[in-house]
Amino acid sequence: MAASLVPGIVLAVGGGLAAVRTATGEERVAKFAGRLDRRPVAGDRVGLLLEDGDGGRIDVIEPRATELRRQQRMRSEGERAMKEQVLAANAECVLIVASIADPPLRRGLIDRILVAGWRGGMTPLLAITKRDLADRAGEPPEQVLADYALIGVEGVCVDVRTAAGAQAVHALIAGRTAAVVGHSGVGKSTLVNALTAGGQTTGAVHELSGRGRHTTTTATWIDTPDGGALIDLPGIRSFSLAGIEPADLRHAFADVAEAAEHCRFRDCRHVGEEGCAVADAVDPARLASYRKLLAELEEG
Repeated sequence: MAASLVPGIVLAVGGGLAAVRTATGEERVAKFAGRLDRRPVAGDRVGLLLEDGDGGRIDVIEPRATELRRQQRMRSEGERAMKEQVLAANAECVLIVASIADPPLRRGLIDRILVAGWRGGMTPLLAITKRDLADRAGEPPEQVLADYALIGVEGVCVDVRTAAGAQAVHALIAGRTAAVVGHSGVGKSTLVNALTAGGQTTGAVHELSGRGRHTTTTATWIDTPDGGALIDLPGIRSFSLAGIEPADLRHAFADVAEAAEHCRFRDCRHVGEEGCAVADAVDPARLASYRKLLAELEEG
């Protein structure tokens, strides 16, 4: 990084501007240099050229240690196209927030974020909310947690409105930087507020919003009292995978991969072939999710 540049971290992005915090704790609203090869996102480490007043310019985006990516459907000239979108950078873990009911838990959505998180270098964690509504659920939350524990995903089921619930989730992230993602309506905002002692964004983020930049539609960095941080993503309704190959499903579907080792057909794809050992060994919901993702990836 050039000596004239100050290291900083991106807190939020809106339009062509970003809220950036420097290593000394100073916050500025910065524009982007025209030569950047990619758009900055929350969590990016950047080189900032300080300008008069409280302005600045992002001249360098440092290589990312991790990133959470998805495909976003865009409208272009009357046609729909898919564009790759980086949601957050340099998070150590991705906290997937899903409610057990109202809205119902969607294993397929969880599986997609698991795949993207592992592929992007992050540790996936699972927080199932609305424990008080477990009697309305299609399956017990304990079973959901047990199934994901089998593939190495730590998780808790909580009522995030209670102190005990927030503490249980806090113990999962334990001072790390966590990207927080979940379907709209699952209680993610309530959880973020509890984990960040009110979910207060900083001055530069407020200034960005005050300039008419829609920071509510992008990720926002929020500090936690224990020295960690949350990168709070807006509620999502879908999550299309980006940069994923069929082989990348192996980690998120380790149960399928293990059962496949015992399949008597060496060329079996485990998508309904007669006599396939996987169909008998793997939970039907898990297998259906795997097959759906595999089909999407193979279709391109």
